[in-house]
Amino acid sequence: MTTITSAELQECLPALNRFALKLTRNADRADDLVQDCVERALNKAHLFDGQNLRSWMFTICRRVFLNQIRKEKSRGTQVDIENTPESKFSAKALQEDKMHFQDVVENFSKLPLNDKVILSLVVIEGLKYDEAAAVLEIPVGTVRSRLSRARAKLVELMDDEGVAEGTSLAAVV
Repeated sequence: MTTITSAELQECLPALNRFALKLTRNADRADDLVQDCVERALNKAHLFDGQNLRSWMFTICRRVFLNQIRKEKSRGTQVDIENTPESKFSAKALQEDKMHFQDVVENFSKLPLNDKVILSLVVIEGLKYDEAAAVLEIPVGTVRSRLSRARAKLVELMDDEGVAEGTSLAAVV
């Protein structure tokens, strides 16, 4: 077991600080990273093989930095509360979306088969008009007109069910 002397550690610090600054691109974060690195090195000194302290410290620094990046990614982005728009302080109620979705599914089932097929291909499956036309073996113009009529019927059924006025076509289909 090799011990790390204070003099050896002091000798590594300038290079370690430059390395941390290159990693973080921020002087304050680099200082914190060096501090975390030295703390980790002192706690794990029993694992040091006595060969190359500088290289060992750089490895610890890099690993600590990568661990910090992983933690930041899992936490998300931090924003000062003063810079946050008020709309971000509350979450939209999901119950309304769920009820609206149930209404759409219920009214979708009331549509004729041709309307269900065209809406399923284009809206649900995400096929382009020409792809849907190839599947149905009809012209692209027919796909467009059938899709328009199917959307209009679905919106009409939604209006008959009492869906709130102002609901856009995109919100329904």
